[in-house]
Amino acid sequence: MRPNAWVAITAIIFGIAYGAQATGLPRAPIGNPMAPVYFPMGLAILMVLFGAMLFFFEARKGLNSDDKSKRPQFHFAGMKLILIVIALCLLYTVTFDRLGFVLSTMIFLMAMLTFINGKERTIANAVITICYSIGMWYVFVNVFQLALPSSPLGIF
Repeated sequence: MRPNAWVAITAIIFGIAYGAQATGLPRAPIGNPMAPVYFPMGLAILMVLFGAMLFFFEARKGLNSDDKSKRPQFHFAGMKLILIVIALCLLYTVTFDRLGFVLSTMIFLMAMLTFINGKERTIANAVITICYSIGMWYVFVNVFQLALPSSPLGIF
């Protein structure tokens, strides 16, 4: 079967499972009780819809007419990138509550940018990291009125 058909099937299954889990979310005690469910359900519907559209387009090409030349070739460098990104994401999830949003985001983003851009762009990576982390903290806390984990230093 064509690789994109597998992606479509995965999106459909994941969307259905995500939608089923979204129906079990707690209802809001004030205001519209269904408000916490709208976004997750919309996301689930879009996953199923886009997965179905992708499957339909792949089926029109012929599901069994697999073109081997278009398959991605995985090499050690690509696998190394994937494994490092996974490790950095796991590190981010572990440090998020302990170090707070700003510090853990700075560590994650600086490590990711250093790995991708190289050490020769350290100054640009640091500026991007600091501006993004503090900017997103400001947006989440002051614009969206969300409480984020604070750092042990109590600054952010």
